[in-house]
Amino acid sequence: MITVDSVLGNINRDKKLKEKYDEMTARKVCETIKISRLESQRVRMRKLSDKGTDVVLTIPPGTWLKNGDVIIITENKMVVVGIEPEDVIMIEIRDNMHEDDSVEVPVRVGHTIGNLHRPIKLEGNKIYFPIQADTELEMFKKLFEPINEHLDIKKTTMVFESEAGTEIHEHS
Repeated sequence: MITVDSVLGNINRDKKLKEKYDEMTARKVCETIKISRLESQRVRMRKLSDKGTDVVLTIPPGTWLKNGDVIIITENKMVVVGIEPEDVIMIEIRDNMHEDDSVEVPVRVGHTIGNLHRPIKLEGNKIYFPIQADTELEMFKKLFEPINEHLDIKKTTMVFESEAGTEIHEHS
């Protein structure tokens, strides 16, 4: 069992660490621990890597694990966090708004998602947020019915990481 009390960096945000990861992957000495997004908020947990390494995490309160976080690195081992993909709704704001809609559409979307206390991820004109059941897709289509002509609403699956400042403490 290996105890980990900090994150050493992230392969998606640190070029040198990514190079080390690529080199160690080629040597087949990289391992992954898979966790859910909700588990990423926990400060204590025990996991087995995909190669059987027993890892106990005891990280500082307020630390959220991210996809690509490196938690162990030695000459012959690198262990990286992998956040499991989950179901999300993607709302794409179409490029068909008239000047009259330029306030109503974003306010209705923001108000609705905000009232349901969902964390969000923004990418251009797309908004992503996690769901717990497929039936939520129909619920959101109904909630956005007055402005549906301006929205493309779909369910998809992705590794969801919320925008800084939009994290919501959720319970599984």
